[in-house]
Amino acid sequence: MLAGAALAVAAGGCRPSAAAPIEGAIVGAGHGLGHRLRDGGAWPPPARTERVAVVIVGGGVAGLGAAWHLARSGVKDLAVLELEDTPGGNARAGASAVTGYPWGAHYLPLPGPTATDVRTLLRELGVIEGVARDGRPRYDERHLCHAPQERLFAHGRWHDGLFPAIGATADDRAQLERFRLEMDGFRRWRDGAGRRAFAIPRAAGAPGAFAELDRLSMADFLARRGYTSARVRWWIDYGCRDDFGTDLAGTSAWAAVHYHAARDPDPEYGDVVLTWPEGNGWLTQRLAEPVADRVRVGHLVVNVEPAGDRVAVDAWDARAARGVRLLAREVVLACPVLVAARLYRPWRERPPAFAAAFRYAPWLVANLHVDRRPAGAGGAAPAWDNVIYEGAGLGYVDAMHQSLRSHDGPTVLTYYRPYAGPDPAAARRALLDASWSALRDEVLRDLARPHPDLAREVRRLDVMRYGHAMVRPEPGLSTGGALAAAGAALAGPVHLAHADLSGFSLFEEAFDWGTRVAARVRARLPRFS
Repeated sequence: MLAGAALAVAAGGCRPSAAAPIEGAIVGAGHGLGHRLRDGGAWPPPARTERVAVVIVGGGVAGLGAAWHLARSGVKDLAVLELEDTPGGNARAGASAVTGYPWGAHYLPLPGPTATDVRTLLRELGVIEGVARDGRPRYDERHLCHAPQERLFAHGRWHDGLFPAIGATADDRAQLERFRLEMDGFRRWRDGAGRRAFAIPRAAGAPGAFAELDRLSMADFLARRGYTSARVRWWIDYGCRDDFGTDLAGTSAWAAVHYHAARDPDPEYGDVVLTWPEGNGWLTQRLAEPVADRVRVGHLVVNVEPAGDRVAVDAWDARAARGVRLLAREVVLACPVLVAARLYRPWRERPPAFAAAFRYAPWLVANLHVDRRPAGAGGAAPAWDNVIYEGAGLGYVDAMHQSLRSHDGPTVLTYYRPYAGPDPAAARRALLDASWSALRDEVLRDLARPHPDLAREVRRLDVMRYGHAMVRPEPGLSTGGALAAAGAALAGPVHLAHADLSGFSLFEEAFDWGTRVAARVRARLPRFS
């Protein structure tokens, strides 16, 4: 996929014909400022200095989770520094006159019993509205994805579900059933303490269980077990690209099995997910609300270093075009390992060995503003998640799917494309070098298969490029020691909190790291902060 994608982006290709010009832009300025940090060079000295109890570097899920936990425990003297113009990280959202829409992660599976802090958050937000007799959460149905949840475009028509069942042979179906049974075995496994091998958050699982799987790619895992069906392999590959931004060859078998074995279908709700027009931006917006006056957007942190009995955090305020220094008692680096290694001066001067093991998947997210849901091939009814079999991207979600309106009308379609091949650096360069028109044409070309006339119906198409969207759970990341080393590297007054430390980018993992580190920070602070 990578080589073809890079060539196609560079070439631009031919845009499907449109009745009128499509407006749009590349949005999100963070990578430009971020690359100034990457490229080094001097920054102007700080124009002012402040003293703050806690500074959180990064306003993504981990950073906002840390701020949420600290605020709930009475810590008011804190600052969250976020590079972009809105917090949320890869769970940000946008809005039009019609609807909110995601700029990143767009759903949250129903959290299991080990995701205690996520369940607490959902109760506070009213998403969980009660408890059933057996102790399971009862959800406000407005937050559950309305049916139909997903469909697949294959062989010229839309079909219910995501497995390409139409035209599947008896052998395809047998291999699918065998795979599901094997994953059920992993799901049911428990150690002597009752812990799962594959848990969410990862820290709740049995340490080292099935570690040998991390040394294999998922492609090798399937080959060794005789999974040869192209349809089954595509379906599993789709899950890897969707959750990790990697293909079968680039995904640790442990991580891929985790995708299938870490969650139990709810007896009442099944596999339905929680979603909102803004995607997980709905969650990050609400996490940010209680600390809104302490979130500073447009702030690029350029240096973190010990400064006597404090930690100095130097940031560039892009809006004011001046530097600021914050002297903190405690600092939470709620940013990827890649970024932390460039910010924290001791690491910058002597890079930790584990940092090189963390590689990142580039992603493209596009939002298409249309007057109505696109027409096209028949078959299954329009769904929230609309996937294209063997497409370059993952498909699109419909921001107005949760609406109760009785008629069709304007909406926003959010399209996702991970660059999942073996050379993420080359894909990243091609993505960041591409023009808006080239990226627009790539998106429209992929969506033209199910919707040949879509280019005539789009009024605006904006794109956001994530050069380092999420860590790639490649073979050996866990067993090579990088995760353990990174997780134990900082114990205060500087701390690291990010989903990177779990090896994959899930909301629950980021939130768990944010809240756990925040609890550690709170315990280190004087009683009144």
